[in-house]
Amino acid sequence: MPQERHRIKRCRDRNKGALQVADQLHVKTSGEGDVDVVLLHGLFGSGNNLGQLARGLRDDCRVHSIDLPDHGRSAWLPSASIQAYAHSVASWLDERELSECFVVGHSLGGKVAMQLAVNRPDLIAGLVVLDISPVAYTVRRHDHIFEALRTATASRPQTRAEARDELLKYLDEPQVADFLLTSAYTEDTGGIGWRFNLTQLEADYPRMLSGIEVQDARSLPCQLPVLLVRGANSNYVAKTTKQDFAHVFAALSVVTVKNAGHWLHQEQTETVLAIIKKFIAP
Repeated sequence: MPQERHRIKRCRDRNKGALQVADQLHVKTSGEGDVDVVLLHGLFGSGNNLGQLARGLRDDCRVHSIDLPDHGRSAWLPSASIQAYAHSVASWLDERELSECFVVGHSLGGKVAMQLAVNRPDLIAGLVVLDISPVAYTVRRHDHIFEALRTATASRPQTRAEARDELLKYLDEPQVADFLLTSAYTEDTGGIGWRFNLTQLEADYPRMLSGIEVQDARSLPCQLPVLLVRGANSNYVAKTTKQDFAHVFAALSVVTVKNAGHWLHQEQTETVLAIIKKFIAP
C-alpha cells in the first residue's frame, strides 16, 4: 500500500482567531479508482483504525486515510479543536487539488467531516457520518480513559503488556485498552509512549464535545448529501437525530445498523461497507 506524507499549510482556528500550524499531516493513500474517499478516525485513534473500510473501498476508489492532527503520525497542534482539524484537512485537500471527495468520518472524525462540509462545501461530494451528531455533547464520556492513560503513563511501562495491565486497572472494557494500544509505541529511551497528544487532548476536551460552528447562517442549511449511519445499540445519536441535523444539513438520510454499537464499522464491517458503497455509487 503506497504511503504519502504531505506538508499542509497554515490553518485558522476560528474559535480563537489565531493561526495554527500543522507541520505535517500523515496520510495513507491506496486504490486506483476515479472517486476520492477521505477517511477520518475518532478520538485517540489513527487512520489505521478505519483500515477495514479502506481495504473494502480501495478496489473502486482512491482512499485517503488521514491521521488527524494530535493523532497517529501527524503533527501536534498548540491547541486542539474540531475547527482546527477541519482546516488542516481542507488545507491538505487544497494542496493536493482534490475536490468533490466523499468524506467518511467516525465519531470525532464525523464531527470534523461535518465542520469541513460547512466550511468548505466546494471540496465535498457527500458525507458519511458514522454514529455522531453535529450537536454539543454534555456528557464527558472519556474522563475515565484520560485518567487511565495518565496513570499508565506515570507508571512508565516498559512493554505493551505492562501498559495494558495498567490501563485495565481503570478500564472495565479490555477492547478499549486494546484500541488505545494501537496508538502505543516504544520510545527511543525505552518505555511506552502514545502517538496522540494526551496532554493537549485532555486540556481541550470540552472543545471536542462542542457542536458544529456556523460562521455565516446564510449558507445554511448545507445542501450536500449526508448519510448518517448509526449503531442500533449506541447512545451517541439521539432519537431526535433529524431535528439535530436539520438546521445544518438539508439532504440527510439515516440508516440504522442492527446488532452494532458506536464501533459499528468494526462490529458490522460488511454491512457498513455495503451502505457506504451504495451511497458513493448509487
